Amino acid sequence: MAGHTSEKRWRRNQTQSSGSGVSNQTQQMAKGVVDQLLSAEQLYLEMLELYQFVGNTTQGLADQLFFEDWSERESDPIGNPGVLDTEANATEVAMAQDVVDAITAAHELYQAANNVAVPQEDRLAQLRRMS
Repeated sequence: MAGHTSEKRWRRNQTQSSGSGVSNQTQQMAKGVVDQLLSAEQLYLEMLELYQFVGNTTQGLADQLFFEDWSERESDPIGNPGVLDTEANATEVAMAQDVVDAITAAHELYQAANNVAVPQEDRLAQLRRMS
């Protein structure tokens, strides 16, 4: 809503440079928020299904998400060639945890928007880790 406050109007702002009115700008913002929350909730449901499929553990999720990486990685601690990893490493597990945290934060925003009580926490920090 660029422009001076005195230029604001319901349908169209006073000057051409200040764009549509407050009504249209608010409508576009509200639609965007609703669309993003619905999209986030759909992703949450898909990731919840995946999380349950892998045994409800972050290690299992990381193993699933990074399978092509760790299954071909040689990392025998004593240097024997041809020994491959058997699971995702700590960095990959941490990345999977960031995914869980961000998707859960978006789900909790969706719940809060639907008048469900959610615990107090810094959801934007969790979302920022994935941005």
